[in-house]
Amino acid sequence: MRINLVTPFAEKEAVKSLGARWDPAKKLWYINDVADLTPFQRWIPDLKAAMDGGGAGTPSVVRKAPPPGPRKQPALDVPHCGCPVLPWESCAHSPDRR
Repeated sequence: MRINLVTPFAEKEAVKSLGARWDPAKKLWYINDVADLTPFQRWIPDLKAAMDGGGAGTPSVVRKAPPPGPRKQPALDVPHCGCPVLPWESCAHSPDRR
């Protein structure tokens, strides 16, 4: 019976050394017909979900979203008086203007 493993990239050598195989189509590590699952318990969070259903419609592994890219600066809410100047330029209504 095939069991898919939830393996972080940093731990790929550990599962490989225990006999896990890489599935390039599904992009995950798996074990097949292993009698003792004890060494693999940390990579099997839910045994029922990890068991391969023969390619049935639902994926057996939930992938995390990639980390967000660079943070965008929040838009500055600059009040504007309506004068024909850019919001960051001074006008007759600006508090710093005398």
